[in-house]
Amino acid sequence: MAEPRWETPQPLGVVAVRQEVLSAIAARAIAGIEGVRSLRGGGIIGLLGGGEEGIQITIRGDVVDVELRIAVVLGYSVHSVAQAVQRRVREDLEGMVGITVGRVDVHVRHVIPPEEILMLEGGEDGEG
Repeated sequence: MAEPRWETPQPLGVVAVRQEVLSAIAARAIAGIEGVRSLRGGGIIGLLGGGEEGIQITIRGDVVDVELRIAVVLGYSVHSVAQAVQRRVREDLEGMVGITVGRVDVHVRHVIPPEEILMLEGGEDGEG
């Protein structure tokens, strides 16, 4: 019944951060990385036929593990993009929340040609 959240005692009380907030921070972190697209909700995930959520956060006491499913734009180094995702997600969660990140597992589920990205982004914005 209790919602999943991370808590840490502070001198003036407890700081609690909901699991959804941690997911939102991770999503925002990967949005800024060139060559990567999140498989989170509508848009690309719907068009590619994937059904699983793109970001999963597991809270283990004072440590969180992050599992991400992404698409990489064709022409970018999958290895480099995945490593950049791992670094940025860890840095943002630790820097913004003060939480310890145990693992950041990245699963590359799709490689998308750049012209399809342009079509998908134009369609989501109502342009195109």
